[in-house]
Amino acid sequence: MPDYDVVVIGGGIGGLSTAALCQKAGMKTLVLEQSDRIGGCCSTYEVNGFNFDVGASVVEMPGAFEELFRRLGMDREKYIPFVEVDPIYDYCDISRGVRFSYPTSVEGTAEVIARFAPEEAKAFLDFAKKFTPIIAGLVDSFFYVPCMSFLDSIKLVIRYPQMIKVLPMFVTTHQKVVAKYFKNEDVQASMAFQSFYGGMPPDLCAGLYAIIGLLEHEGIYYPPGGMIRIPAGIQQAFEDLGGETRFDARVVRVMVEDRAAKGVELWDGTEITSRNVVSSINAKQLYMEMIGREHIPWHVWRGIRSMELSMPCPMIYLGVDYEPPLVAHHTLNLTSAQVMNDYWSDYYLKGKLYEVNGKPEIMGLISWASKIDPSLAPQGKHVLTHMGLAPYNLAGDDWDRLKERYIDEAIATIERNIIPDLSKHVIYRDMATPKDLERMLLHPAGAVYGIQTDISHMAVFRPANRSKAIRNLYLAGASTHPGGGIPGVLAGGIITGGLVTKDNG
Repeated sequence: MPDYDVVVIGGGIGGLSTAALCQKAGMKTLVLEQSDRIGGCCSTYEVNGFNFDVGASVVEMPGAFEELFRRLGMDREKYIPFVEVDPIYDYCDISRGVRFSYPTSVEGTAEVIARFAPEEAKAFLDFAKKFTPIIAGLVDSFFYVPCMSFLDSIKLVIRYPQMIKVLPMFVTTHQKVVAKYFKNEDVQASMAFQSFYGGMPPDLCAGLYAIIGLLEHEGIYYPPGGMIRIPAGIQQAFEDLGGETRFDARVVRVMVEDRAAKGVELWDGTEITSRNVVSSINAKQLYMEMIGREHIPWHVWRGIRSMELSMPCPMIYLGVDYEPPLVAHHTLNLTSAQVMNDYWSDYYLKGKLYEVNGKPEIMGLISWASKIDPSLAPQGKHVLTHMGLAPYNLAGDDWDRLKERYIDEAIATIERNIIPDLSKHVIYRDMATPKDLERMLLHPAGAVYGIQTDISHMAVFRPANRSKAIRNLYLAGASTHPGGGIPGVLAGGIITGGLVTKDNG
């Protein structure tokens, strides 16, 4: 008799949400987390009284959490409280010094745009008027429904006919969608940067990501206590239902017999048998390292090998001794959409850092979490994190050697454009390089978004939530449908949990 009905590899949001739904259905479920901390990229760690979010820094689409806890029959607020973040972000163009903030209100954002691009204010309102009414239906029909075959895709359209209006977004790029509605360079840049939430530049990321800008106007939230509050809340709900979580339990092999998953083997040699195995780790890593070529048909293996990993996101963690002169939880330190696209081809793919006039400019997203929750830092002090854009493989250099210099260059970039004299107030500094993320979180090449999100890796072309090659094997997490980011991973966990419980009902 198997030890468990379900074993889940990985204690991230995708794995935990799947596990909670399986446990709710009466299935004996175990979550195995390789580290000593829950959440993976969506977590928080403490040092010297400063609490830093590892990666993820806000919550979009809070409805995904309501949907999960509705299915669990539990109160979301009890397990994961949220505080609204407004303004959404402060945008700073590092090349021209342009700066403005977008509030949550659609009308308020149009007013901001009207100050520097009057003709685009109406365009923004028209964009919002066209897509806001169909967002809810799109989320319900696309985010919580499996998309494992072309038949599934057809069913999605039949179920929600208005989806025809957004189908062109599946076969075009983020940049083309934005450029269709907006002509001003600054507005384009402020609408295009969200492509990097999917780990791709605007001209390669799937067009569907263009509506993220509108989803943000539905509300942005932060959990008091840090982003770890999210996975910890789901873990608590899972354990309240009778589930079990083990830490420092690294899985090295999925046990397969006759192309069916039978359990897992841990780093120390322990074998745990299970009727079903759910993996929330990188799909490419799962199939190539934990299962192996001998168990997978040649055509599936070929497809797995062809999958491209997402970009990594170098993270800088700063503790400062004062209240920084910022106005928003998020500050974007970026530039035009065209430069972001050129950065990818001229720098990223060549293993280089972005430069202006021969000097590094470290673009990225600054998060000021202690603005919302002062308890994250000692009294009178604050925490800042910086999520950057840089390749895993560096031409002629190594991340372990570059680390301190990269922090210096990032601080210098911020000082030039946003926070003068920042370096004088930094009393703690650290960084998680792409290599560090690979070591800590076991993300291959530091790929925090799993598989990239261009057109060839969306929907039916992503690794399926129910494996097509191995019976009793399921996938959750950023690598599978609908994709990376907190709402995408949570929705994927809901989908996978539904598949496991249905198949075992």
